[in-house]
Amino acid sequence: MVESPTADTTESMPRAPYGDPPYPVTAMIRSRNKTCFNNMTSTDERNQRLLAFLHLLGRFRDEDAAIYNSMAAGYESFSKVWEEEIARPALEHLLKSASRRIPPHGRVLDAGCGTGLRIPDIATYFKPRRVFGLDVSSAMLDVARRKKYGVPVSFEEGNLHALPYEDESMDAVIATWSVETTSNPGHAVREFLRVLKPGGVVAYSYVQIPKSISEREILSKLDTGQKFDQLGEALSPEHLPFHNCSNSELRHFAEGVISTVILGKCCEVSPGWLPKPFDFDEFISETC
Repeated sequence: MVESPTADTTESMPRAPYGDPPYPVTAMIRSRNKTCFNNMTSTDERNQRLLAFLHLLGRFRDEDAAIYNSMAAGYESFSKVWEEEIARPALEHLLKSASRRIPPHGRVLDAGCGTGLRIPDIATYFKPRRVFGLDVSSAMLDVARRKKYGVPVSFEEGNLHALPYEDESMDAVIATWSVETTSNPGHAVREFLRVLKPGGVVAYSYVQIPKSISEREILSKLDTGQKFDQLGEALSPEHLPFHNCSNSELRHFAEGVISTVILGKCCEVSPGWLPKPFDFDEFISETC
């Protein structure tokens, strides 16, 4: 369990423009890596928010519900840079490509919905009959329930490793920045496929931090996120790692740091389509 940062550590941080006090995840990072962060070259608030978001993806796991609960109120403030500046091209590609593969007015699961940030996008692209939002954090779900989405939404607390839905009950399963927060991403994706109807689509995005990369290099890669990496063009059937499936697609953005995956009901789960575990604390220690 992460200990709360000391008062002097929190007071030394820059104040966030979206609320008071400063965003909690950066406080936790600083409390863990105080010497390193004092020596970091990228000290502006924008980059700290990006690093905070990466810490969330690389350090916390789905069983750490208490930590997610503690950051629910400030989650959208520190994820804003990631959502609006870095990840938007990848997200738009994923949602546009996935929604074209199924008819509108279906049942769509937002797996790891958090505070409901993705639901407006799902409503726009999929035009669903109903959205189902699932998350491990009750506090984040409380934030999500207070919003209006323009489509019927049902929220439920639960784990991606054991989805509380019947087999073949969803027309689409969307998971953005949640698969890499699970202790077993492959099992989570198999659960997505279990609840997916024949003819439906699973679409997820994840972050993969290369080993032995500096803080400056990772920020540089993220800043190239709006330039589509041509190496991430959809793989032709003969290059698919499991079998010939026209519903499958893998693409990369930000020089491979961000990946998007689309699978059909017939697909199997392959390691080549899953995030590899990375520990942000190890990443920080290697770059200091």
